[in-house]
Amino acid sequence: MKTLLSLTTVITLAAGGFLLSAQADETVSTSGSAVVNSSIPFELKQLAAKLEDSQYDLTDRNTKLRVQRALHYYAVAQKHADSGWGKMAADQAGRGLSLLELNGMKYRVSTEVQM
Repeated sequence: MKTLLSLTTVITLAAGGFLLSAQADETVSTSGSAVVNSSIPFELKQLAAKLEDSQYDLTDRNTKLRVQRALHYYAVAQKHADSGWGKMAADQAGRGLSLLELNGMKYRVSTEVQM
């Protein structure tokens, strides 16, 4: 009986310590989020602006796939930026920008040929 009581006490204390450390980690991460939001990579801001401001012809299959993939890269970059991984966020946003630039180059070439 004493062993069971001692084991229960140890488990309770360990669980309580774990909850306290989890709460401490949570308060650190929420206070650090203000710092993370202020350091959003330039590429991520640029990708967001390009996605919002531009209009894309989604009837074209290639354009639709590129825009969908750029949106995916934006979402991943946003998650990385929220986690404080600025380099990874900038890399993912750069991939999205490259796709949108490739899409724009295709249309520029086709309009020059038609002229």
